[in-house]
Amino acid sequence: MLKRHQLTADASLSYDRTTYPVIDFDQDKCLSEKTGVAAVNRDGHSNEKLPGLYQCTLRSRKPFGWQRRRCKKQRSLDAKEIDGKTCYIMNEGNSPERLPLEFRNSSSPGKLQMPPPPQCCCHLVLQAPNMKGIQIDRRPIFYNSKHPSSMLPKNHVLMCLKPNLIGSKSMIQSIFGLSDEDLSAPSMPLSYSKDFCLMGSTCLYHSLVKLVKVLVRQTQCCKYARLIHRHCFVSSLNQNATENSNLVFEGYNLEREFSGKSHAVVNERCDKTPGTTDPQIVTLKSYCSKSQVVSFIWAVCRNVVPPELLGNHVNRRILRRNLAKFIWLRKFEKFSLKQCMHKLKTSGFPFLSDKHCSCFLDTHMLNNTPGHAAGLHKDLYKWNGAGAANDLKHLLVQKWIYWFFSSLVVPLVQANFYVTESEHGKHEIYYYRKSIWEKLRNRATSCLKDQNYQCLDEASAESITGCRLFGFSKLRLLPKKNGIRMIANLKASSTIPAKKSTSELQPFRMQRKKQFVTKVVKCEHFKSVNCVLRETHAVLKGIQLKEPDKLGSSVFDYNDIYRKLCQFKICLNKRSNIMPDVFIVVSDVSKAFDSIDQDKLLCVMEDVIYEDQYLLKRFCQVVSTKKSLWAHERLMSRDQNITTGLTRFSSSLRFGSLHTVLVNQGRSRYLKREQLLSNLTEHVKRNVLQFDDKFYLQRKGIPQGSILSSLLCSLYYGHLERNVIFPFLEDLSRRHSYQDASAIGSSSRDKLVSSPHYMLLRFIDDFLFISTSKKQAAGLFSQLRSGFRDYNCFMNEEKFCLNLDTEQASGLQSNKLYVGEDGISFLRWSGLLLNSCTLEVQADYTRYLNNHLNSTLTVCWQGKPCQHLERKLWNFMRPKCHPIFFDSNINSAPVVRLNIYQAFLLCAMKFHCYVSSMSFHCHLSATFYANMIERSLRYMYVLIKRRMRSMHLGSCFHPILQLEVGEVEWLGLNAYIQVLKRKQSRYKELLSRLSLKLSRHRTGGSTSSHLKYAVDSSHSSLLWKIKY
Repeated sequence: MLKRHQLTADASLSYDRTTYPVIDFDQDKCLSEKTGVAAVNRDGHSNEKLPGLYQCTLRSRKPFGWQRRRCKKQRSLDAKEIDGKTCYIMNEGNSPERLPLEFRNSSSPGKLQMPPPPQCCCHLVLQAPNMKGIQIDRRPIFYNSKHPSSMLPKNHVLMCLKPNLIGSKSMIQSIFGLSDEDLSAPSMPLSYSKDFCLMGSTCLYHSLVKLVKVLVRQTQCCKYARLIHRHCFVSSLNQNATENSNLVFEGYNLEREFSGKSHAVVNERCDKTPGTTDPQIVTLKSYCSKSQVVSFIWAVCRNVVPPELLGNHVNRRILRRNLAKFIWLRKFEKFSLKQCMHKLKTSGFPFLSDKHCSCFLDTHMLNNTPGHAAGLHKDLYKWNGAGAANDLKHLLVQKWIYWFFSSLVVPLVQANFYVTESEHGKHEIYYYRKSIWEKLRNRATSCLKDQNYQCLDEASAESITGCRLFGFSKLRLLPKKNGIRMIANLKASSTIPAKKSTSELQPFRMQRKKQFVTKVVKCEHFKSVNCVLRETHAVLKGIQLKEPDKLGSSVFDYNDIYRKLCQFKICLNKRSNIMPDVFIVVSDVSKAFDSIDQDKLLCVMEDVIYEDQYLLKRFCQVVSTKKSLWAHERLMSRDQNITTGLTRFSSSLRFGSLHTVLVNQGRSRYLKREQLLSNLTEHVKRNVLQFDDKFYLQRKGIPQGSILSSLLCSLYYGHLERNVIFPFLEDLSRRHSYQDASAIGSSSRDKLVSSPHYMLLRFIDDFLFISTSKKQAAGLFSQLRSGFRDYNCFMNEEKFCLNLDTEQASGLQSNKLYVGEDGISFLRWSGLLLNSCTLEVQADYTRYLNNHLNSTLTVCWQGKPCQHLERKLWNFMRPKCHPIFFDSNINSAPVVRLNIYQAFLLCAMKFHCYVSSMSFHCHLSATFYANMIERSLRYMYVLIKRRMRSMHLGSCFHPILQLEVGEVEWLGLNAYIQVLKRKQSRYKELLSRLSLKLSRHRTGGSTSSHLKYAVDSSHSSLLWKIKY
């Protein structure tokens, strides 16, 4: 009875042992008996009996009823899966024969018909596509605020499958890219050896099946909450401090959500500020450091991925290092499969050992099946001999590593962290735990309801968007240094479901019990806001070019600032040989876009758009670069002087005229005034936004991120200047008896602004006023500080800056004033440092002080790194090659050379950061670096000359460039040597080459006083404070 019971429980299938091997359904038991290796059961645990343990009796080892039923169900599923399949073995003639399956005598209860074993799919793995140049898609990790209840999203393949044979085959399909047709294809009669998978011992496919079962089971059982609390711990919330603290949310109050010491850092390479008690700083710094994120992700991988798939201890250490590189990437950087595989060794993965891979590494496999080989990749057909084994193994490792990063690491980050950049962190990204971000988002939602936004139900939102072409925009939170900013995406299209579906899709694991129930949900699709407003933008741009007076003192780029500042300073120099005393006032509008009165703005726009209709002309901009050729459609408002308009239009394009061709498509369209005003009304008064699956209506201000925002803001404050500020300045001029009375009654803004006595500039919402009269400057400061109630315009007290002493300015603490080590004071305005005495202009590098310079880079490891580096060096210098820094009409000769030297200092610092980041993958010779630097020095001089020639100031003014190419090269070599000396252990050979070039330079023997002034470290003390 005992023997019969054992035979029945094991369901043994036996044959004549002299002819065929015995194959049991319990293949794990057969494997252990044949090889002497402990078999692994379906749960991933060893079946080997350890010596010395208590031997259980038969009754105590008998499974429970539910275990026997589950085992019976599993065996029936496996038998059904392999039913009807064919398997081949080799006879003595090395030719395939069908395995005979016959019923034994029914009197032998232990002898049953043996169904064929599962088909080996190892030859199908070879049909994997080429993996060269493939990238890991990082986009899903950003801005995902959904908070799943498990470690991975519910629809993830590891959460949907069951740890059985069917689930394992689906996982192998997901990892190795097999289609359903491949998995169900009939087996090819391959040349299997005697150790092939008929015994279940050395088959790669069946070993992968067992490993994948363990992967699925451990993923669904992983205690991720304990792991994330251990590795990404955040200080506990202090409920007592919540009532008494607040967080600034774009000028509004938010209750404090977090307290205690934060475990996060702004930049792990920068200095920390322990003991900070400011609730704003504590809340915004409650994110996880990148090291914590790496530790958590790796802990999860160690818990769910079988050790055979992670590799030996050497590969595991390398894989963790590559994982850290992935987490430490900046926002716009890419991560390729080559970087994932960096330094990983194929021989370090146990699942690819020869005993597992013998079934597909037979050298006769491809030769014996030419018809099958035709379906493989063209490179695989050429493989033969020992090299084929290594290439095939490497392909399998590539497929596995790609799946590991793209389908495990990326979903782990996406499900457990909210990943975002910050306004102050440049390109660095920050990882917030979902629970922390959810609390911050809830406070933002309550703030939206209390301030400028009105909550809408879906019916109200549909009624607003249903009668126009564009829909709504989505909001997201952007951390600031001392608060949070709302960012609206007006470039994306929007969709509103017509009606909700009452049923949901069943999960994958319920497919056997219930079939999918799907309902087609009808949706209304809307164009993006910016797309619909392109025509309105073209009309407003035409008005800007035709009637610049309507925009007041607005400037939009360095070109506008340069033209007006240069003319103003030339007029001052003409009146006197000595530079007169100038008095400067700098101010910034508080919440400029959010404080605009909507009704007032629409009244202003009715005066701006006064013609009955506007003619729009369509042009095609064709851009040809070294990388690509593309075309983009452009719109231009056509007036009588089409040539002038086209010239101004072409000068404002993104690419220079050397790379761009404008093609007149011969299409035009009239746009009526009523339609323009209707579009503006819908955009301003009925701006619908979506945040956290809820709709809001903006009741005050205009949407940021709109294609019209800058123009609307400039026209609004331009109206304020023409009706309030300019008359106020005229009144001051009369009262103080200015000599130039002819400009007082002029209605032309150009005459007023270009007056030699004072100048007013405004870059969107930043005001700059320069005057030769202290009383006039003090009077305007008093007016600005009082604000303009009719326009709801008030200045930010913390951003006032002036170089005059007045009682009203006492107590002001401004961050706009900078004093260097040489004692020269500057006023910061729109990225420029303005000398408070001489009006000379330098670049403002203070924005680099709070972050490591690495945060400003985007390193490219793909393709040819040497070419990317040289192109980056050129890109680093382009923003600092504007004529405003080198024109002798504005700056003296020493300051011109100082600007060049400082530009090279920053470029050299970025060069070091880029080379350091790139050194993980490649190293270039010192000779190559030296030649690249020398070419970049000459490029800067050529670029300066080109831009000076392209600048037009008018018939009476011309740019003046007093600079030699030798001076530029000498300044550049000095800058690189001074920067790299601080990292001399890495650049010994490069420094020797640069020093040799400098000593042989023709300027080195007789250095002028202007060059000595430029390289004096006291004049560049600001740059030496930058962390690089």
